[in-house]
Amino acid sequence: MNVTLRGRVQQILDIMIEEGYANTKSEAIRLAILDFGEKRANEWLLVKEKLDTIDNEIREGRRQVLNARQALGAYAKHVK
Repeated sequence: MNVTLRGRVQQILDIMIEEGYANTKSEAIRLAILDFGEKRANEWLLVKEKLDTIDNEIREGRRQVLNARQALGAYAKHVK
């Protein structure tokens, strides 16, 4: 696969090589892809943990679930 990089992306790639993070452009691209993947995976895990916590709090009665009308409160009269 051939990839043409220009501008800021090319500058970042050059910096990665100059500073010794990678030996080649291909290696730098692989590292960037892995870093992106790990960050996304970690983000997903944090979201999952938070949702699990909320589910547990609801189950234990420590968090209340509102229906639409309760959530809207005084503004509910404006919704049909």
